[in-house]
Amino acid sequence: MGIFLIIAIVFVIGYFLSIRSHPFTKCRFCNGTGRHFGTTYGYAHRRCRRCGGTGRRDRLGVRFFRGN
Repeated sequence: MGIFLIIAIVFVIGYFLSIRSHPFTKCRFCNGTGRHFGTTYGYAHRRCRRCGGTGRRDRLGVRFFRGN
């Protein structure tokens, strides 16, 4: 039981440090391009609505650890 608790604490601290240094991940809807391509006209595109055209999304836990 004690070893499991130590491993869990080390994992949480490691994830916290990882979020502090790299808080973003690529948007899974536009694959990090920031563009959403049309189905009828493949060359036409618009900004991705999920990420606002940045291609980045917050990682899981960013709002919890950073308070944003």
